[in-house]
Amino acid sequence: MSDGRLLYLSEAEVRRVGLPLGELMETLAAVFRDRAAGLAQMPPKLGVQPSPGSFLDAMPALWPAGPAAGVKWVGSFPGNRTRGQPSITALLVLSDPADGRPLAVMDGRWLTVRRTAACSALSARVLARSDARTLGILGAGLQARAHVEAFRQVLPLARVRAFDRHPDRAEAFAEELRRVHHLEASAHTEVREVVEGMDVVLTAGAVAELAAPPIAPGWLGAGAFACSIDYVSPWSASALAEVDLPCTDDRAQLERLRSSGPLRRLPAVHADLGELLTGRRAGRRSAAERTLACNLGVALADVTAAALIYRRALDRQLGTWLPL
Repeated sequence: MSDGRLLYLSEAEVRRVGLPLGELMETLAAVFRDRAAGLAQMPPKLGVQPSPGSFLDAMPALWPAGPAAGVKWVGSFPGNRTRGQPSITALLVLSDPADGRPLAVMDGRWLTVRRTAACSALSARVLARSDARTLGILGAGLQARAHVEAFRQVLPLARVRAFDRHPDRAEAFAEELRRVHHLEASAHTEVREVVEGMDVVLTAGAVAELAAPPIAPGWLGAGAFACSIDYVSPWSASALAEVDLPCTDDRAQLERLRSSGPLRRLPAVHADLGELLTGRRAGRRSAAERTLACNLGVALADVTAAALIYRRALDRQLGTWLPL
């Protein structure tokens, strides 16, 4: 920290600082436990919609034990891909919770990917079968890649099936998994092929209100764990009705956002991640249960990840100091 100035970290610098998933996951576990105990503050995300299918959200949070306080300003504009621009933009402002001084401004895109995957892995720790070896993925983007890394922290994954509406992306992703992670991996052209019979299913596509969500009842097998980071967009109401244990990352935020979009199809949730990690609500209770984590992304995870990155950047003397 330095009076009268703040640290700026570009996306390249944030990546260079790094954020080990194991360290992030254990810190986030403490964050969610404090959230469940009322020891952290996080109002539901607040947003605007500049155009159909796009949004800009403000996500503030305070974790006194961190100590960490900040806000993420994140946008999703799927049409940007056709213009050669990223579909997700994010900027995070970190402040000192003791006196309110701004400490850092950093790019939040890579940070968002890492914290999302870490939260999904924490959900898998309490909701997936411990012997889960197969993973089906819808959407072969950055989130898919981070989730494979994160799930492997907690599950003995050996085989991955991937689907993307752009088949070349699924093929490239599968080849990368074989080459980099030495996993058995294959690309598929039908959604059913990456859902049916898999121990774990990740849906990581665009958030959209689909007239005919492709995932049908009977596809998610007994004992499977599903993780949705796309507001259950590809899940039909009848498929969701078969889930024995629907969960989320934050109950209050889910209920605030439930009234519109695909979340209307989600049954009443059994627990959120804080309740599961503290044992206030039971996680998986039998090998046959179908479990689901509908994780919407929480500001506490963003701010915690940003605080870790900030401290690592100070240690490594990375970033640019700017006057206030």
